[in-house]
Amino acid sequence: MSGFFDSEVMQAALFPALLTALVASSMSVMVLAHRLSFLAVGVSHATLAGLGLAVVLSLPLLPTATVVAVLVALLLTPMPKKIGLNEDAGTGMLFAGAMALGVVLLSSANKYEVDLFGLLFGNILTVSDTDIRWLLLVAALVLSSLVLAARSWWSIAFDATTAAAGGLPVTGLRLLLHAMVGLTVIMCVKLAGIVLTTGLLVLPAACAWFWGRSLGSLWLLSSAFAISGTLLGLMFSYQWDWPSGATVVLTLCSMFILSWGGSWLKHQGPGHNRQA
Repeated sequence: MSGFFDSEVMQAALFPALLTALVASSMSVMVLAHRLSFLAVGVSHATLAGLGLAVVLSLPLLPTATVVAVLVALLLTPMPKKIGLNEDAGTGMLFAGAMALGVVLLSSANKYEVDLFGLLFGNILTVSDTDIRWLLLVAALVLSSLVLAARSWWSIAFDATTAAAGGLPVTGLRLLLHAMVGLTVIMCVKLAGIVLTTGLLVLPAACAWFWGRSLGSLWLLSSAFAISGTLLGLMFSYQWDWPSGATVVLTLCSMFILSWGGSWLKHQGPGHNRQA
């Protein structure tokens, strides 16, 4: 592992990867609290349409995908209520249609223009300076929104009726939350790709949920799991020449299993039995 920090390629990838881990883990707490895992799946798959448009029309890749991701995420807030469909059905239709559009668009592009494996499974090693500037902008927007709205989102997640009675603009806050999920998906796509993005948006908070209960503790634990999992994943990827995004997600999955097992042992241990 000693050569990892000496590698110029890995050094260049480390900052955007850890920045993505920080943002994704912060948003991960809200994704689990609001049960938005399927939304994250839908938006991540729908970004393929944005990437296809960018390639076919020679538009900037990340900005175009960002617009599509946020639009899809926002459409999923009001649509089910207006047309009588539940949220899962609306999400499934939108992401299937958007992904199909992306496949059609990309199929007409020159194969040398598209790194399909990188789009589907991520490749943080190819992030350019322009990409990093865009990731910094997106990270600033998401983290600022979290700082300002996290407490309100937390309240809405567990008792939206009381939150509305207390004067919180529930609909507006949900729209903002969906938009921020869309922005976070764009960051994750560079690291984990369209297929594996959900892992970055679910696993950190899922690991933290075994140990924390308050918003602050979950936020800190989720960030710690994501950053350490990303760093270890990149190191394993470098050591065994594995795909970086898949290795990071696999490392986070391993952490989830260990957290699950540790929590089970804690609650099944002698001290717990005596209290029972």
